[in-house]
Amino acid sequence: MSRLSTPLILAVSLLVAGCAGAASETTAPDSVIGPPAGNQGIIAGTLEVRAVPPALTLRNATEQVVGYLVMDADQMVVALYPPCGQRCSLLVPGATATTTYSQIAGYTPQSTHALVQWWTYRRTADGTLQPESAVQTIRVRL
Repeated sequence: MSRLSTPLILAVSLLVAGCAGAASETTAPDSVIGPPAGNQGIIAGTLEVRAVPPALTLRNATEQVVGYLVMDADQMVVALYPPCGQRCSLLVPGATATTTYSQIAGYTPQSTHALVQWWTYRRTADGTLQPESAVQTIRVRL
């Protein structure tokens, strides 16, 4: 081996060892009250819905702003897009919202299921939100 290759081999070895050490490091989670900046650790996902009487809890587990509408499962819906026009409820990534049963459109004490319709938005160049995905529906037992 030549003398020039020994320093090069040493430098590469140290670089590889440093990268391997960095990859195995762990860091404690941030102790931030409220949602942290950025994408809140969300990679992709869906709108999560949990029913705990007397309310539904919705959590946006996507990287995009979502709009949603909650209604009794037996209520007829006209399929407009988005179904609530300009009055849609919105959730930013990582945020949660609570809807009491009495706030569910068409809810009665006899209601057994609710439908949560949701879709994603993208922000346009002028800063407004534009719906961009198909309306998805989650059926949840009350």
